[in-house]
Amino acid sequence: MKQASSSGLGCGLRLEPARREAPTSGIATAEPRYQLRTTQTLTQMREGSRRISKVRNRFIVSARVVAAALVFSPVMFAQTSSPASAGSQPSAAKTKQAKAPSAKTQAFNPRDLNGIWNIARRKQLAISDDRPPLTPWGQEKFSKIRMSWTNEALGIKAFPEKDWNDPLFQCDPAGYPRVMQQIFGELMRFVQTPDEVIEFFEWDHTWRDIWTDGRKLHDDPEPRYYGYSVGRWDGDTFIVDSNGFDERTWLDPYGDVHSDQMRLKETFRREDRDHLEWTVMVDDPMTYTRPWGPSEKRIFNLVPKSPRSENEELREDFCVWSDSAGFFKGVDTLGLGDAPARGNK
Repeated sequence: MKQASSSGLGCGLRLEPARREAPTSGIATAEPRYQLRTTQTLTQMREGSRRISKVRNRFIVSARVVAAALVFSPVMFAQTSSPASAGSQPSAAKTKQAKAPSAKTQAFNPRDLNGIWNIARRKQLAISDDRPPLTPWGQEKFSKIRMSWTNEALGIKAFPEKDWNDPLFQCDPAGYPRVMQQIFGELMRFVQTPDEVIEFFEWDHTWRDIWTDGRKLHDDPEPRYYGYSVGRWDGDTFIVDSNGFDERTWLDPYGDVHSDQMRLKETFRREDRDHLEWTVMVDDPMTYTRPWGPSEKRIFNLVPKSPRSENEELREDFCVWSDSAGFFKGVDTLGLGDAPARGNK
C-alpha cells in the first residue's frame, strides 16, 4: 500500500501551496502576486488548515496501522498456523492431532504378536559378522558350499555361476532361520492360539508351530526343515527355543552351515504398536567352537498386507520345479542357486 502524498489525501481535499515570505529588515511581507487578506479571512484559513491537518493526521495514522497489519500478518499467520507454536493452534488442529498419536504412544498389548510383519531394512543377512571358528566337521561341510553371494566380513567370496549349489534353486525349502535372513523371505504372519503361536511365511507359503502349552523340546526329534519349537513369555519378551533341524539347509544366503544338533534361541518383543524386534542365536557345538550370536536386533514393521499381494494376506509363493526347470533349461541345476543374487553384501 503506497502512502498518500500531502497534496492528495484520497479524501477529496487538496492543500494550497505554502506561501513564501521574504525576510526584509526583519519584517515579513507577502509576495507581490498575492493580495493582503483580512483578519477574518486569515482566521477562517487557520481554522480550515487545522481541520485539514486533523484529517490528514488521522489518515496517516490509519494508513500506518493498515501497513503494519499487512507487514506483520504473514508472521502472525505463520505463528498461529505453525504446529511448533505452543498455545496458538486452532482448536480443530489440536483435536485432529489428539486423534492421531504416534505409534510409540498408542496403546497396545505387548503380548499380542498377531498380524503381518515385514522387515524394516531389507537385505541379505547372516547371524552376525562375527562368526565363530568352525570345527573340523564344520570346515569339511563348509568346504563343499558354492555360494552366490560375497560377504567380506565373513571372508566369503561368491563362486562362478556355473558352480553354485544353493539348495533353494532346486526348490528345496529355505528352512529356519534362513527364511528370516533371505531377501524377499523376511515376511511373516503370527497367529496366536491358546496352545501355540503359528508363524506363517510368505516364502514357500509354509509355517512353523511354536508350542506354548508347557511342553519341552524333544531330546532326539525327527529332523525338520523348520525345526521343533516351544515358546514362553518372560515379561513382555517372547522366547523361542528350537531344535531338530535338517542339516541340509543353510543358515543364510552366504552358505553358512549347521548340523542336526543345532539349537536356536530367539526373542521377539514389541517395541511399540507398529514395531517388533527379533534376535536369534545359534548353538551348534558340532559345527562351531562357540555359540554364534545373539544377532543384532532386526526390526519388523506391522503392515496391513504383503507388499507383493493385492489382498490383505500373504502371497502364494511356491518354488515350482516345472517352472524353474523351464527357466534354466540347458543349465546344470546342481550348480546354480539363489539367482540372480550376486555381488557384495
